[in-house]
Amino acid sequence: MGFPARSSENLGDVTILDEKHFRILKDLGYELGPDTMTNEYWKKRGADALAITTQDRDVYGCIDHTVGEGVAIFDIEGTEYIDVTGGVAVRAFGLRYKPYLEFEASILDVVKELPGMDFDAIPQTLLAEKVASLPPGDHKRQVTFTTSGGRAVEGCMKSAMDLSGKQRFVAFRPAFHGRTGYALSLTSTNWKHKSGFPQGVDVIRIYYPYCYRCPYGQNVEDCNIECAEALRFALEVEGTDIAATVMEPICGEGGLIVPPAKAVKAIYEISKEFGAYFMSDEVQAGMGRTGKWCAVENHGVIPDYVSMAKALGGGYPMGASIGPSPMFSEASRHSETFSAEPKMSLLSLWIIRHIETEGYLKKNAENGAYLLTRLNELVDKHEVVGDARGIGLMTGVEIIKDEKSKAKAPKLRDKILKNAVNSQKLWILGCGQNSIRMTPSYIITREQIDSAVERLDNAIKASS
Repeated sequence: MGFPARSSENLGDVTILDEKHFRILKDLGYELGPDTMTNEYWKKRGADALAITTQDRDVYGCIDHTVGEGVAIFDIEGTEYIDVTGGVAVRAFGLRYKPYLEFEASILDVVKELPGMDFDAIPQTLLAEKVASLPPGDHKRQVTFTTSGGRAVEGCMKSAMDLSGKQRFVAFRPAFHGRTGYALSLTSTNWKHKSGFPQGVDVIRIYYPYCYRCPYGQNVEDCNIECAEALRFALEVEGTDIAATVMEPICGEGGLIVPPAKAVKAIYEISKEFGAYFMSDEVQAGMGRTGKWCAVENHGVIPDYVSMAKALGGGYPMGASIGPSPMFSEASRHSETFSAEPKMSLLSLWIIRHIETEGYLKKNAENGAYLLTRLNELVDKHEVVGDARGIGLMTGVEIIKDEKSKAKAPKLRDKILKNAVNSQKLWILGCGQNSIRMTPSYIITREQIDSAVERLDNAIKASS
């Protein structure tokens, strides 16, 4: 792979943290010896202390927080992996990106915390102006900053309710918008997210445009967009008092599903026909990942609201709710203690500027097209790979039992994931019930893409 060698102490086959990092932990009150530097030790300790995880500790080891470079990630035993998760689309420029670290070092002396929703500061205002300019369209916008994607979604929802006077939303099945409050009401990808929790707002739900498994039995080339007409019928029978339709431009957690542009446009137009706002949830797909600042641009739609997060913060918790100006009817309608802190705002401005000046929108589109071409080779090669899809560096494959039935194969998907991580050293994630996704950092090379696809190919062979 050509990644720099880690600075470490070797004990037999086990690689451990170097002296500096043992000393840091010791200064914090933790005496940790070489015998504690195993995946099993830390997975057990994590399982005892951490209330919950979204991943299977039987698959993933304990990540070493002291090393890594680009898309090279290490576990605590020193095993090197190719990371195609990008921190679940968070790390735009991978691990320890030198230009980013150099800029961060230059702003260590700025004030770390200022109550941004109570008082103004230059970095936050500049970032708000810049973020407001990223979505398509030239209407005036305002921004509310937050600390997560789910909260970015909720900021948009609260604004839509405030401005419209309505409290009902349109959402999709599947869909993922977060696991808290109002955002959880919109989410529908896994019963574990919702079962037993009350619904925060009233939601009218329709099928997400899913051409590989069209619930209406149509072909995308000649369909009558029944998925959009289903929205019209749902509104007519369930209620037309809609504050907003909330849609992922690419369904991420729900299975890496790419809707046809004509369906998104039709859903947008029907929403407008009934006086509703249209919101694009760009938390995972935005910030240039698809080759556009907002993935909804690939569908030719200009949204009223946009939620952003993940790559916007460059590894720090940063989210943005973008909406029409004025975004709220009056002051104090919405607030959060932490809101685009000065250092974080400067880092986000640097990330946006770096994407612009280094041509990453074009690079992401081109490398993503190459990645999708390579993944389509797996469709031709393996009967259990039913579909490959994506835009830019947000791609995935769907695992099935056989080509004829197209029956979902979640257990086989899980087996492939385990082999990919444990045997092929490919750090990768599933999504939906039976899909595998790749959301690598923007700095990934063609050579690394080839290696990642070859490792996934080997995992499929070994598991089928």
